[in-house]
Amino acid sequence: MAGEYGVNVDKQKDFDAWKTSHQPFHWFVDFYGIMNAGGFDVIIGNPPYLELRQVNYAPRSFQTCESGAVHAMCIERSLMLLNVSGAISMIVPLALVSTQRMTVVQRLLEAQSLTWYANFSWRPGKLFDTVNRALTIFVACRPSLAVDRTWSTNYQKWNSDTRGDLIPTMTYCQVKRGRSSFWVPKLGDPVEQAILAKLLASKASFSDFIGKSGNVIYYRTTGGLYWKVFTDFAPAFRCNGKSGHSSRETTLALAKPAYIKSAIAVLSSNIFWWWYTITSNLRDLNPSDIRGYPVTESVLSDQKLIALGDQYLCNLKQNSTMLVRQQKQTGKTETQSFKVQKSKPILDGIDAVLAEHYGLLLGRVADWLHCSRIALRRPTKMPL
Repeated sequence: MAGEYGVNVDKQKDFDAWKTSHQPFHWFVDFYGIMNAGGFDVIIGNPPYLELRQVNYAPRSFQTCESGAVHAMCIERSLMLLNVSGAISMIVPLALVSTQRMTVVQRLLEAQSLTWYANFSWRPGKLFDTVNRALTIFVACRPSLAVDRTWSTNYQKWNSDTRGDLIPTMTYCQVKRGRSSFWVPKLGDPVEQAILAKLLASKASFSDFIGKSGNVIYYRTTGGLYWKVFTDFAPAFRCNGKSGHSSRETTLALAKPAYIKSAIAVLSSNIFWWWYTITSNLRDLNPSDIRGYPVTESVLSDQKLIALGDQYLCNLKQNSTMLVRQQKQTGKTETQSFKVQKSKPILDGIDAVLAEHYGLLLGRVADWLHCSRIALRRPTKMPL
């Protein structure tokens, strides 16, 4: 180890100084009996949710260094310490199954292992009272037989009074390995598997219709009073009486102006919300969350969708209000707030049109999307 840090180990003085300054820990030395016998049988943990920039040391020779996450390197080190037939389980941020930088960790966990990902929300109930973030509990077992599979749950939500039912009633769905995407789909029911297969059968996505133009859609990247609301106008915003816009507001430019209202209809649908739920970190709305959504020219050119998009935008404006806040740092802010729930009949119509394009059975899908968007954990579900 000293040699890796450029220490001349032949000079005892230099070597002793390095040991004093670095206080090295060596697994094979400190746990010689276990490591010499092949490693640990079981490793469980709750690694630190820190970025490399937040610590005062620089790990080396880890494949996961590129992730920049300390917990990713803890997982990699643990896999090195694991017996060839051992099992590992840790509680980590939901980013493990939904961000590009974690694909290297997914690959390591799923290599020659049976792997499970259980995904948990943080509202209204949360796994830890002091942790305000979505989490994933993974389990990876190295089987004696050459069977490698991966399973995942949907995005679990629950109330505090049903916490005891959360783990016993949790269900998994098998997901593909060798995925072309960086996300592990958060699925909990065969209906969801079928919906995802239909969407992924599309030969195009939003990225094919994005351009550099003035044909823009407005939306927020995170938080705020019109979170997950897409418009063809910049929502009104005033700070201390001066007009402006939110720092979290951004735009999406489309190749043709004819796509704007149909694109807004698609992005406002329950089907897109479901896609966002199973593929993203549910913390931010990143460009990749929109670009990767499967959509075709026939969808964006559908006159019914264009009309519904126009209806929806008019309804949003009609039901919007200006919400006034007094903040210590910024002063008085006035923000246009939208009541999307009042547009539900229009959104139902949008889902019906999209169901035709994707070849979905509308009744069953509508029921599922409605439940998956608003329902919390129900103890009546049978355990796997």
